[in-house]
Amino acid sequence: SVETSRDLVQETLDISSGNVNINLADAQSFTLTVDEAVTQFTLLNPPSGATAFSILITQDTTGYSVGIATFKDSGGSAIPVKFPGGGVLPVVTTTASKSDIYSFKTFDGGSTLFGAVGGQNFA
Repeated sequence: SVETSRDLVQETLDISSGNVNINLADAQSFTLTVDEAVTQFTLLNPPSGATAFSILITQDTTGYSVGIATFKDSGGSAIPVKFPGGGVLPVVTTTASKSDIYSFKTFDGGSTLFGAVGGQNFA
C-alpha cells in the first residue's frame, strides 16, 4: 500500500450546533473532544472508491451523547452505517475524560460506511 501525506496527518474536529464535519481530503485520523452533544457527522470529500478513517472521541469534563451512526453526505442525505453484531449500535462512552476509538471503511465512495469499535472507555 502506498502512504500519502494525508494518511500521516491527524486533524482535530470541532462540533458546531451538534454537527461535526469530517473532511477526508485533509486526513484519515481525527480527534474530537466532545464539549456538546453530537447529533450528526457530515462526511466531506470522500474519494470515489474505497477509503478508511478513524476518530478518537474524548469526553470533556461533563460527558455528552454522540450519535455514532448519524452520518450524512455534503447534500444532507443520510449515509447508512453498518456495525457488526447484527446491527447493534455501539454506545459512545459518556464518562467525563474517557475516550473511545471508532474506525469506518467505505468501498463505494462514502455511500455506505462500515463501522468498528477500536476500543472504549480508555482512561
